Amino acid sequence: MSGNGHWSDSQEVVSTNRPLKFTLLLIKFLPAFLVHLIVFPVSFFFYLGAKSARKHVENFQKQMQLYTNGETPKKINSYLTILSFALSVVEKMEGWLGKTKYKNLIKHDDDLQDLISLLESGKGAYLIGSHLGNIELMRSLSSFCETGVSKKISVTTIMSMKVTSQFNNTLKEINPEVVTNVIDPDSIGPETIFALQNEVENGGLVVITGDRTSAHNGKRFIEREFLGRTAEFPYGVFLIASLLKAPVFFVFGIRTKSAALFPKNNMFVEKAKTDFNCSRAETKKRIEKLCGEYVTTLEKYCIKYPNQWYNFFDFWQKNGGENG
Repeated sequence: MSGNGHWSDSQEVVSTNRPLKFTLLLIKFLPAFLVHLIVFPVSFFFYLGAKSARKHVENFQKQMQLYTNGETPKKINSYLTILSFALSVVEKMEGWLGKTKYKNLIKHDDDLQDLISLLESGKGAYLIGSHLGNIELMRSLSSFCETGVSKKISVTTIMSMKVTSQFNNTLKEINPEVVTNVIDPDSIGPETIFALQNEVENGGLVVITGDRTSAHNGKRFIEREFLGRTAEFPYGVFLIASLLKAPVFFVFGIRTKSAALFPKNNMFVEKAKTDFNCSRAETKKRIEKLCGEYVTTLEKYCIKYPNQWYNFFDFWQKNGGENG
């Protein structure tokens, strides 16, 4: 299964792009309802063979039940999560083919308007997303000026090129208009940080996910309580925030119903309270504070949408996998 859901690294990097290209062509030329219908039986057969994915989803939901005293989810359902993930992959591709419109997203009385006003003023921001829901759907809107901002916004995404390069190349074959600026987290150095600083100073967005540590930098993490157990979160994600010194927003794109045939998507935006207008001595404390803010926010939305958690590994045993 592709789409950055991460069954495992070896399963994601396939030797040919033919299945991906075929899927993109189906989405481009077939009616949307037909493509979505096909996902249901395909997901069921995948579910039957995906023993490891089922196990990790069930363990995640059991931990959440324990943390919420049985309030959520009411019933353990790993198939619903796998189906939801498969639908999100299709929606992700639809977004990159220009079939998703900003006006159709459900906005909330949160900090979205603050982000829009910031971008309208010519200033940029640092967005931290997750593998809860479909952050990619939000990212794809920028290629079609579907951001709620009156001008085109440049978006640079930090994610594993190992996972995304084939998808991006295939996507450009199908839709040459797509612009995907991606930086591999393992290649980030002083020059990269300088380029990212220029990006936000010139009104652009830098986007990253904060719920997966890098396989190459596994020793650099911050431990935080997440749903009642200690988990590892990537230090580098929050370190970059301290270096950019840009406003930080937590962003989530989450389906209103996990497995509806034609679901609507929520867009949640929350501005971080932590900033880095401080001394060097204070910076490390604020990096950890920002991580704590992020984890609390992620936890809140996980509890609300328990079947849209797309980290298919033992999150508490070792928060491993590429940041993508």
